[in-house]
Amino acid sequence: MRRINIRLVHDGVQPGAPLDEPLRFGLQDANGEVQPGTAKPGGVRHFDFSLDVKGTDAAGPPSFSGAFAHGPPSGRFLYLSWKRAGKHVAPYGWRIKVPLSGIGWAEIRAAEKPGKCLQANVVGRRPHKIEAVKWRLEKAPDTPTPPAR
Repeated sequence: MRRINIRLVHDGVQPGAPLDEPLRFGLQDANGEVQPGTAKPGGVRHFDFSLDVKGTDAAGPPSFSGAFAHGPPSGRFLYLSWKRAGKHVAPYGWRIKVPLSGIGWAEIRAAEKPGKCLQANVVGRRPHKIEAVKWRLEKAPDTPTPPAR
């Protein structure tokens, strides 16, 4: 099993008409909770975490798993979510799907190097958009977000 560090960058601005109710913004984990990330200069938030990677170059595309990976093995993605406070039939006001399909074996090999991570700036991304995002190699954080329990 391989492991890579990932960073998503977003400004927390709701992706449509702002909903006038309390919402918690963050990276959605497998338990449906949102992790708030870290506030950075310029009004953005960084969500730093790790993903496990299965497979080999010869066996086809990578398969991602971990506390923040959603969807079927052949189409994993991440969710940035604006979650309503309390119990609701529809708990999320907004969710942005961030496909992992843009990460191939070359990016994984580069991100496995010490001190590196793959970063995607998804500011302005719209809900239900399924196109791959652009990932780039960056310096990894010293302490990634711990996995959800």
